Amino acid sequence: MNRKLFTHVLVLAVWGFLVSPVLWSGEATEMWKRLYQRSTSLEQKLAVMQNLIEQDDPGLVPTLMQSLTELVGGSKNLRTSTEKENWTQLCRLIVRALGTYKATESAPIIFQCFEAAENPILKSEALTTLGKIRATDYTERITLLLRDLNLKPEGDSVAQEIVAYGCINALEKLKGNMAYKQVFLAMQGWYSKRIKDRAAAALPLMSEDPTDVLSELIKESSPDIKLQALQAGLTSAAPQNKKISLAVLSLEQALLEQTADVRLQTQLGSLRSTAINSLINLQSKSPSSLEPLRKVIELNYDVNERLNAVLALGINGSDEATKILSSFLDRQNQRQISGTQEADNRFTIALIRALGMTKNPIARPVLQAVEYSNYTPAMVKIAKEALQQIEQK
Repeated sequence: MNRKLFTHVLVLAVWGFLVSPVLWSGEATEMWKRLYQRSTSLEQKLAVMQNLIEQDDPGLVPTLMQSLTELVGGSKNLRTSTEKENWTQLCRLIVRALGTYKATESAPIIFQCFEAAENPILKSEALTTLGKIRATDYTERITLLLRDLNLKPEGDSVAQEIVAYGCINALEKLKGNMAYKQVFLAMQGWYSKRIKDRAAAALPLMSEDPTDVLSELIKESSPDIKLQALQAGLTSAAPQNKKISLAVLSLEQALLEQTADVRLQTQLGSLRSTAINSLINLQSKSPSSLEPLRKVIELNYDVNERLNAVLALGINGSDEATKILSSFLDRQNQRQISGTQEADNRFTIALIRALGMTKNPIARPVLQAVEYSNYTPAMVKIAKEALQQIEQK
């Protein structure tokens, strides 16, 4: 503020105090409102508005909305860089105050301010405020804006990141499945670590059960995104059965894709392993998990995947799971009888122990057959221990 303006404002303010021996808060607010109305330049308005907002009076909301409306209406008449800067700072001041007062009724003019603004920081603050005041009518528009930014349009990437930050702030409060999806994709996108971290922090607050939208992402995305979607679902507050369904879907998707690309093979392996481990940790009894688990054992991409799939079937313990495990152990028994020795017997041991874990009588015949299939005494002992588990049911 220049010296002449400062003196002018100070004289008027002191005059106001002298007129009334005690200037109550409401009277001070009215004084600054009159000063604002009399101000002719943006520089003057900015100086007075700072004092007006310092009164911390929620009754200012109509005045703030009217002031912002006038500023937006005059946005096309700004000529100099100084005018544009003062206009931007004045709008920021008002937008933040409306957010502080949770002035939901101000949403239309705040969005108009966003559209009129050129400065990315003002745009971001306007979006953030729309979230703060729960302007749900604008959720779809902000979601679409973030969707477009996620595609990395041409232009100033720094400015785009600043606006994306505001979108994420807003959508964290406004919520919704489509909003969740775009914030999730922002976490995976082209942005700097700061934006990705902000998106990651917002996601748990946007939905307790995001499994529906994560299921869509798992079906339509690349293996690395599928894995991130599964992990997001597993760490969410979704019910256990929803997490299990998400894990089964992820395992099915990982088995569908075939590729010669080593990098993609590694990603698919990570997805399968994470899905199987989650079925174990969640103590899944899901019937829909049985076929993909059987397929993992059959395809034998990785020994650890295979052993964990066996364990998951043992935890499932259903008749169908027990039949799958029994069929694989029967194959091992036949190989042993024929003299085909395996260098690594971990798979056979895992099958025997998983069948004992089921405590299902269906497993008795194939476990009893171990004793007569030319195994070592140590292996026979493991089979007898598994039979004892079934008997103790």
